[in-house]
Amino acid sequence: MARADQTRAILLDAALAAFARRGVRATTLEHVAASAALTRGAVYWHFPDKKALVTAVFEEMRWPFELVEDLSAYHACDNPLGLLREVLWLQMRQVVADLRQRRRMEIVLRYRGTPELPEELSLRLETMILRAVSELTAVISIAYERGTLRRGLTPIDVARSIVAASLGVIAENMDDAQAAPEGYFYLTPGLVLVGASTLALEDA
Repeated sequence: MARADQTRAILLDAALAAFARRGVRATTLEHVAASAALTRGAVYWHFPDKKALVTAVFEEMRWPFELVEDLSAYHACDNPLGLLREVLWLQMRQVVADLRQRRRMEIVLRYRGTPELPEELSLRLETMILRAVSELTAVISIAYERGTLRRGLTPIDVARSIVAASLGVIAENMDDAQAAPEGYFYLTPGLVLVGASTLALEDA
């Protein structure tokens, strides 16, 4: 890694840690420089202002609800809702295992809906949630078309329930470094899907 790239990575890590500790609004570029043991000039060389730094920190934020657009695996599966539960759990494990991703999620969920998050980041978060609902709905619609979704339920309602319940579980456990939210995350979508499906999810 080139020295400039290494310095930038150090600054991003320092900023992420500072945002988690102080909040986004209260953190200044001077705080980031001190945390990284670098000069203010080094920060400004890489990031002209705080907005640019915040954008860079959250640029690679992943969401555990993101599904592949290709639904062929779900169409080929006898129990697409069971497969969906396994996919969501695996993605949650991957996100939680990455400290940077875990911190990003902790910050955006802690301050969601407050002025603490820059408008651009708040809009991105809501867009990611809407996309998650859309992608989940597409998978759940396969079960609906096969008649394996319980009567009275619609795919989008089940998708919204999964996202809402899972966000609650993630937010509840993210502040605890010793917590294993992937375990709760496995249970939460599973409970929603068990209630929504006419099939046993263990048959996936």
